[in-house]
Amino acid sequence: MYLLKANPLIDEDLKKRGLIYKEEHITHSVPTCYRCETRLYYAPIPAWFIDVQKMKSDLISQNKHIHWYPEYLKEGRFGKGLEQAPDWNISRSRYWGTPMPIWKGQELVRIIGSLDELKKWAVDPEKVSKLTDIHREYVDDIELWVDDAKTIKGKRIPEVFDCWVESGSMPFASIHYPFENKDKFKSSHPAQFISEYIAQTRAWFYTLHVMSVGLFGTHTFEHAVTSGTILAENGDKMSKSKRNFPDPSLVFEKYGVDALRFYLMNSVVMKAENINFSEAGVRDVYQKIISMLWNVCSFYKLYVPKGIISELKPVHVLDRWIVSRTNSLISTMTSALDAYDTVAACRATSDFISDLSTWYVRRSRNRLKTDALAQQTLGWVLVTLSKMMAPITPFISELIYQNLVGDGKSIHLTFWPKANADCDVDLENDMMFVRQLVEQIHATRKEKGIPVKQPLSKVTIYSEKDTVSSELAEVICEEVNVKEIILKKSEKKAQIDLDTTITPELKAEGDMRELIREVQSVRKAEGFGINQHIQTLHIPNAYRHLNDEQIQQVQKITLADAIVWDDTNTITIGQQS
Repeated sequence: MYLLKANPLIDEDLKKRGLIYKEEHITHSVPTCYRCETRLYYAPIPAWFIDVQKMKSDLISQNKHIHWYPEYLKEGRFGKGLEQAPDWNISRSRYWGTPMPIWKGQELVRIIGSLDELKKWAVDPEKVSKLTDIHREYVDDIELWVDDAKTIKGKRIPEVFDCWVESGSMPFASIHYPFENKDKFKSSHPAQFISEYIAQTRAWFYTLHVMSVGLFGTHTFEHAVTSGTILAENGDKMSKSKRNFPDPSLVFEKYGVDALRFYLMNSVVMKAENINFSEAGVRDVYQKIISMLWNVCSFYKLYVPKGIISELKPVHVLDRWIVSRTNSLISTMTSALDAYDTVAACRATSDFISDLSTWYVRRSRNRLKTDALAQQTLGWVLVTLSKMMAPITPFISELIYQNLVGDGKSIHLTFWPKANADCDVDLENDMMFVRQLVEQIHATRKEKGIPVKQPLSKVTIYSEKDTVSSELAEVICEEVNVKEIILKKSEKKAQIDLDTTITPELKAEGDMRELIREVQSVRKAEGFGINQHIQTLHIPNAYRHLNDEQIQQVQKITLADAIVWDDTNTITIGQQS
């Protein structure tokens, strides 16, 4: 009888016998089915157990051979779980499941380990020969001899295995060991790698460990990577009924699979911590990583359509710097991924792509159009970077590789790059110093209301470091548009003294830059290709003060065949040539 129906009958009987002292209603929580919410109750029943206590010391010692990521799980959640583990109830009283191969008759028990054994001890071996399935509906009516003399018949017990027994048996059961593939199993056990979310430390990881130590005396995997749980943006559990998560197919369609992969691999979920999923975060990755990288590749292809040169001989300081940064990234990525630290790998990649796009390519844009060494450098960097990113963003990496190399081989079949002697730590540190100075100079310009297009005569920098190479000084001058930089020793944080005097010559040069910018904007609006010439460029008379050399510079950069002065204030372009 169901307990809630039995309760009033029991109460009535106790009252009649005068055994109730007091009766009152108490509000308290009760267990319910997590699916249908039916109220549950606990009822003790006989069950079969694995005696975990006898093997606990072996379980703990074998755990010491496993490399956990995060590392604290070894002695923490998994290790403590082993120390406190109860005996494992491996039987379930239900119809569906793998039948426990145990036959009982009178006080005797026979455990079967194979179909051959089942046939050997069957009262009617012919029934076993006709078996096409060994689930309950087929084997429950097969009787076995439970004594060696074959005088006592036994029936299979009604229980089935806990499904975690099957999950824990996966490494050998999936290849039909020990009946087949003995060499294959021995060569692949323990497995090198396994990955699942954090709750599996008490579930699949645990049952795999118990089954392997119990059967083979060893751990079953060498490296275990655990992730946290992906929650809805507000921190709730994701639920189909609540629909509190974006449609994955729409996320893929908008941002691509690579953006989602990078977003998750760069998050705390890879540190076994929970993450509140944000579609905006995926969008940021798409814009700042995937799209930015593809734009660099597209720019490269614009000027180097025939592929790359593999041998590197960088000369320019920016080329040497980006080659060094790439080699440093190889070392960082190799160490990070060897330690299964995708977060460190992603962050290093993100920083590098930003450096590549917003510093190297931007500062080298004009050189990359014509300089073979610069083109060769960028091509090598892109191919090397795509190889490093392939495990994290496989699709954009393959696309870049096929666009640049196109040798008919997948990037995922190439070798992992190795760092070489071109790693120049001093140059990387110097460039970092240069970029910090540049940032401060730009901030000073903005504060004084002087746009970057307006050249200035000099800037004096007071900092702990009072020298930079002439090459880097030139980089600073070009970036912040000054004619000269002066470095002076100072114990304080770097201070900037910007000479804001604008002479007529500097004003004219600034106007030339502004004119070039406006013409290029018109070219783009009119749909001119990068190599198409302007037949006639009409320039307002307001720019008449520019000298001949500056006008020639405008013509050269904007690809204008002829200049016509115009009384209007509008720049116009003649037909393409």
